[in-house]
Amino acid sequence: MPSQHEHDEKFGHQLVLEKLFNKNQLIPRLREEFDLPIFKKYFVELGIPVDFGINLMVQIALHKRADVSTMVGVLRKYVDDAQQAANYLMTAALNGILYWEPITRVFIVRFAIPADVQLELDKFQFPLPMVVPPQEVIENTDIGMYLSKGFISLKAMYHHDEDLCLDHINSLNNMKLCINFDTVRMVKNKWRNLDKQKPSETRNDFMKRKKAFEKYDRVTKEVLSLVLMEENSFYLTHQPDKRGRTYCKGYHINYQGTAWNKAVVEFYDKESIE
Repeated sequence: MPSQHEHDEKFGHQLVLEKLFNKNQLIPRLREEFDLPIFKKYFVELGIPVDFGINLMVQIALHKRADVSTMVGVLRKYVDDAQQAANYLMTAALNGILYWEPITRVFIVRFAIPADVQLELDKFQFPLPMVVPPQEVIENTDIGMYLSKGFISLKAMYHHDEDLCLDHINSLNNMKLCINFDTVRMVKNKWRNLDKQKPSETRNDFMKRKKAFEKYDRVTKEVLSLVLMEENSFYLTHQPDKRGRTYCKGYHINYQGTAWNKAVVEFYDKESIE
């Protein structure tokens, strides 16, 4: 049994991790980077609505490169119609907010996310394993975290106040888990179909997939190191879907993920089977 001091330290660490998660929700965190007086003033001078302009910078920072239809699609809700969105995009491109490549007909990011912000987002924008048992889920707006609320069911369209089997969620949430670091060291993490380009994809898309995996693999190792700091014990929270199937919320650490993800997660309390 951990001492009260050890419990208090772990709980304090858990609150820090949750604050980092709350701070690094993707869109709000990126808005902070671009919601600056210098950009606001420039958008006013160009006749571009400030909210549209800031969201434009957020979206192109996320996409890096995107065609007209993609950018109009994600920004359409901030203006009266699609043509107006396209007009504002071209005005922004002609005045240095983002680049326009006329040959490939794509917009290209000019003001990228700072490297230190990107590192924080990579690590903390998804729920991390909990280093103390999750808070008891007693109603549909509990998710097991101590500083965050939200509906327990997976998709917004299925949020409701009707009965859900919360006892089952609490039982899964209280499973103490650990990482098999022998497997981490000896078995290489991999995604399928990264050995060669698919017949239907471009070379650029293939390289994007490879880079996405390399980033995921790197950040996963960093999250694993956070678990190791807490004596290799953690908990994962869970959510049901509309049919009652239950999913653990881990992204980098998830016993329902790839074969490698499944292999590295074990029960903390082990028993021999005879």
